[in-house]
Amino acid sequence: MGKRMSHAKWEEYIKKFESYNGSITVKDFCIENDICKTQFYYHRKRLQKEESNDRKDIVFHAIPLAIQDEQKETAKLSKEVKITVGNVTVIIPSDEVNLISKIIKELSISC
Repeated sequence: MGKRMSHAKWEEYIKKFESYNGSITVKDFCIENDICKTQFYYHRKRLQKEESNDRKDIVFHAIPLAIQDEQKETAKLSKEVKITVGNVTVIIPSDEVNLISKIIKELSISC
């Protein structure tokens, strides 16, 4: 034990451990791979921190839910639902109520 490894090598070990999906303990994994348990925890925490910092770059885009009068009239006649975010437009047939509700739930969760 006590060998010195690069951050990339530790990342490989952390991913390997996670691939076991809880079928092995950290202690057993460290013994099996001849690595220090405290170093394993240190590098796992470091990688988690890096990942959470990467997620801070995510930008929220508000989608107005209030419909103006002209839009209400158009919506009554429309047979599809259009969701536009930035340059992307998603068109869903209005009879796909389940799909529309799933998308709204996903949008609510990501907020």
